[in-house]
Amino acid sequence: VTAGDALAVNELKADGHTTQPPARLTEANLVKELEARGIGRPSTYASIIETIQAREYCFKKGTALVPTFTAFAVTNLLDTHLHHLVDYDFTAKMENELDEISTGTLRRLDYLNHFYNGNGAPGLKNHLIEVEGLINPRDVCSIPLGTGQDGQVIEVRVGRYGPFLSSGERRAAVPDDTAPDELTLEKAEEMLTK
Repeated sequence: VTAGDALAVNELKADGHTTQPPARLTEANLVKELEARGIGRPSTYASIIETIQAREYCFKKGTALVPTFTAFAVTNLLDTHLHHLVDYDFTAKMENELDEISTGTLRRLDYLNHFYNGNGAPGLKNHLIEVEGLINPRDVCSIPLGTGQDGQVIEVRVGRYGPFLSSGERRAAVPDDTAPDELTLEKAEEMLTK
């Protein structure tokens, strides 16, 4: 075959390929992931899992840990405005510094003062002052699902009393046991029309 030669097509077949989303994390998978990223210690893994459930960032469905809409809103807030605090490297570095505090090679008040006030570098206090006026609670707590049949955007909003659907003037509560990945646009439309 040389450049410019015409080839005859004897057969043309489209091959379909579908992928599966990753399985939900179990407690054991989460511990493995934390270990791999250098986050937490064996003595803290149980309390980490207990805390994320107590704060309703996830709930258990069988053995799986299912994230809640609150978790998505908090992650959106942190990722958008305080992304350095949810960086894996930052968290792993902090774990090492906490280890140094526990062994006495780093003084806890010096560490806290540097973390909060900065001492030459921007600390948490300055970051919070910078982003305070930029945070729109409605935007942070809204998770768009898509456009409904009436042309209105349907979104899940996380409010004081839990998540709810919002589309124009229509509202509907989202049941507590609803997994975010199971709330389709069609289900949302159905819930809004009840």
